[in-house]
Amino acid sequence: MPQPGGWRGDPVWLAEVLRAEGLDVVEFPGWRNRGHGDFKDIRGVMVHHTGSDTASAESIARGRPDLAGPLSQLHIARDGTVTVVAAGVAWHAGVGMYPWLPANMGNWHTIGIECANSGTSPTAPHRRNWPDAQYAALIGCCAAICRRLGVPATRTIGHKEYAGRAQGKWDPGGIDMDRLRRDVAARIGSVGGGPRPRPTVPVGEYAEVLLYRGSRGPQVAELQRRLKHAYAAYAGDLRIDGVYGPDTEAAVREFQRRTAGLKVDGVVGPATAAALRLRLVDPDPDAG
Repeated sequence: MPQPGGWRGDPVWLAEVLRAEGLDVVEFPGWRNRGHGDFKDIRGVMVHHTGSDTASAESIARGRPDLAGPLSQLHIARDGTVTVVAAGVAWHAGVGMYPWLPANMGNWHTIGIECANSGTSPTAPHRRNWPDAQYAALIGCCAAICRRLGVPATRTIGHKEYAGRAQGKWDPGGIDMDRLRRDVAARIGSVGGGPRPRPTVPVGEYAEVLLYRGSRGPQVAELQRRLKHAYAAYAGDLRIDGVYGPDTEAAVREFQRRTAGLKVDGVVGPATAAALRLRLVDPDPDAG
């Protein structure tokens, strides 16, 4: 059964949320259609180092002779460039266990981040051989993903925490995971270097909601009903047709402008859904 806070579906929103976090993002060709099948539900982030300071995003996308790619969803270079490699399942976790993950199922429940880094050694002090730009990008990636999933920074784990006992893994080497999680938590609570209150997203109720222009179906119709009847001042003429077109986007943007703490982007993600109290509804198989 899905864990509370799990996001069903592949994270085709990765490039969008990472850019919104202010990161330098590159989209590897074909990333939206790359992967070993679909996620079951996404519950958090798993951090790795590649074992080499020069490992490229292409090597993570293509894989190795003994293990076909993709080997993670994201690659972070030493200069802080983040490359989105895949939206589907990647072979990054392998066998292992963690309290909020099913045994040996990390690939199907976590987004993997591979950092081009040798890791130095299993006992290296925190951030040895980790350039400021790379570490800052890692924090930003973990914060952006956790924020989109509607989960806390504790849903950021290291490969060594999941697979250390089962596989002898020690990555990410030179990273104290407790300190990384504290840095991620601080980033989640601040944007652009200053504090900014963010809406509380009840875990499990709204984390799976993502609607945007082009979406169709009963959940879009429910969104339109809520906007039309509760916010008639600016959505009274909105047509309830289950199609997320320009008028629906404009009404969503106006709602976001009038609601403290929401990003005005015309996209109904977890925070906007929580403010609207818009829950996931059963899909209509006949909807276009």
